[in-house]
Amino acid sequence: MDYNLYNTVKVLKKLSGSGNTVYLSSGQLAEELNVSQQTASRFIIELTDGKYIERTLQNRKQKITLLEPSLDLLYSELNELNSILEMRQDFELRGEIQSGLREGKYYISQEGYMNQFRARLGIKPYPGTLNIKIYPEYENVLRRIRSADGIHIDGFKDNERTFGAVKCFQGRIDGTAAWLIFPERSSYTDIVEIISEKFLRRDLNLNDHDRLTIRVTLDK
Repeated sequence: MDYNLYNTVKVLKKLSGSGNTVYLSSGQLAEELNVSQQTASRFIIELTDGKYIERTLQNRKQKITLLEPSLDLLYSELNELNSILEMRQDFELRGEIQSGLREGKYYISQEGYMNQFRARLGIKPYPGTLNIKIYPEYENVLRRIRSADGIHIDGFKDNERTFGAVKCFQGRIDGTAAWLIFPERSSYTDIVEIISEKFLRRDLNLNDHDRLTIRVTLDK
């Protein structure tokens, strides 16, 4: 992304505080960015067209809401700075177990995924996923993890069906190795899918609605 647009996203987030919405005129934004009002308006239009923000007009001001790509951009930058500064990034996620749509076994069992899990993760995962709904107070931590590079698993096509690329992050649940997997192209969700060599529900005696803690360390 162009630096000026990135800086505009950063300023909008600063102005929005703990939320992701801010009310301001293009003149006010121009002052914050130290550019002309015409330039500030152009930045807003480009960010809107790029689906980074959503804009509506209200009483001579603009209601600007930062969308998921903007937040991903900021968290990616944060992760990159931590990596450059060689800062250890240890995270803890907490949530509760939920039943999925029982599609995990189908997707994980695909040879196109299984071969890559063996080669890149060094595991042959149990054919299924453990789904965790992350508590709201840990959503910023979840965004940090999702925005990191992780280990890339290529998408592929099999029997005329397309399977998307995913990225994986190693973690631990009660000392047991597990991998968090995220589709590389999807909207934000507070549900985390986890794979492991073990049948986690059975081996850790887990049931729906049990509370769970996942520990993740990102590589420097």
